[in-house]
Amino acid sequence: MSLRMFLRVLAIVAVASGEALRTLPASLVLRVTRGPEAAADRRYRGMVRALQRLGPTFVKFGQIAGTRRDALPPALCARLGTLFDEVPPMSAAAAGEALRRARAEQPRLVLRSVDPEPLASGSIASVYRAVLDDGTVVALKLKRPGIDDRMRADLRLVELMARLAARAPKMRGMPIADLVGYLSAAILGQLDFHREAANSERLRGELAELPEVRVPLLHRDRSASNCLVFEYLPDLDGRTVERLDPRVRAHLAEVVLAAVHRLFFGAGFVHCDLHPGNLYLTRDERVVVLDAGYCVQLPDGVRAAIGEFFARLGAGDGRRCGEIVLASAVNAGAGLDREGFVRDVAELVARTAGPDNEFDMSVFGNGVYDLQQRYGIYAASDFAFPLMSLLVVEGTVRGISPDVDFQRVGGPAPTPHA
Repeated sequence: MSLRMFLRVLAIVAVASGEALRTLPASLVLRVTRGPEAAADRRYRGMVRALQRLGPTFVKFGQIAGTRRDALPPALCARLGTLFDEVPPMSAAAAGEALRRARAEQPRLVLRSVDPEPLASGSIASVYRAVLDDGTVVALKLKRPGIDDRMRADLRLVELMARLAARAPKMRGMPIADLVGYLSAAILGQLDFHREAANSERLRGELAELPEVRVPLLHRDRSASNCLVFEYLPDLDGRTVERLDPRVRAHLAEVVLAAVHRLFFGAGFVHCDLHPGNLYLTRDERVVVLDAGYCVQLPDGVRAAIGEFFARLGAGDGRRCGEIVLASAVNAGAGLDREGFVRDVAELVARTAGPDNEFDMSVFGNGVYDLQQRYGIYAASDFAFPLMSLLVVEGTVRGISPDVDFQRVGGPAPTPHA
């Protein structure tokens, strides 16, 4: 183990120990005075504070892990959902260093000017408005210097801790290796700007036939491994949705459904992070999709299974839905009450889905996750995470138009009506 990694381990131990000393005594008191749920919530808040203090790798890890309501306690997932990228914008010196590296790699990255203040900042990169030598206004996505080495080192430590945790008696049966492996791959994918460039071009190509959807053009011939140069789209404002007529919002919600259907069920290419910060409505009544850093290609088997799951869901065939979830499980062993699980999923579908019900993906999804927890069933990550992404999309779409029928996303291709 290198000295740098050893010091990082000491820092992690110090943060974890400090939170344990701060949290556990109060948790024990709460268990007696207010019950086990209050005690658990206190511990979960301590975990979130620790992750926040440990920095961007652990924050991203917690954010993505918090979507796995089938594998983690719902109260913990709710707390993990409060994690945020609390990082300042890059300093002028760091941004200058990133630009120098990009220019050394890409001679065609010639700029007239770069705005000193970023348009947006995250744990991996900051985005700046700039002007190319030919006068084209662009958005520069600059990777933070040193972030690759730090995140990769942190992920190696996370994988080591996961292997140790998997040996604990209470963790037996949980898909620790599957979950951590998927999360690590997702984070590493966001560090790889070559991959993001390919994802962005794929996303733009897949949605090209939807005229009301815009994906910013990537200037690949101006980009580098630490700098992506995108078409600049002015006036992206999350408040625009409030200023549009409700009929326009309803129509654009249908446009989003059509885009998600085309990606998810047509191409098997999933944008896993379509929250309101990555999906905007514009004043000219179009939908803008940003940030292809967290996109995945569904394996053929998973794509077929998810497609059948939604088709059966729309038809109200709950038993088959339950069988599909079981088939996706990484731990459906001999001791599992398979019939009980399938029966309970069928009852859930009868109550919440099918052609005669007003469908709410979050209500249905959380019902499935509760059943998985009760029966001790853990879906494989390449099946579970794409489904979780649809919960994110539904929240975003309902923020545009609350009455949209999200169940249609998995049926025949939705056709937006003007």
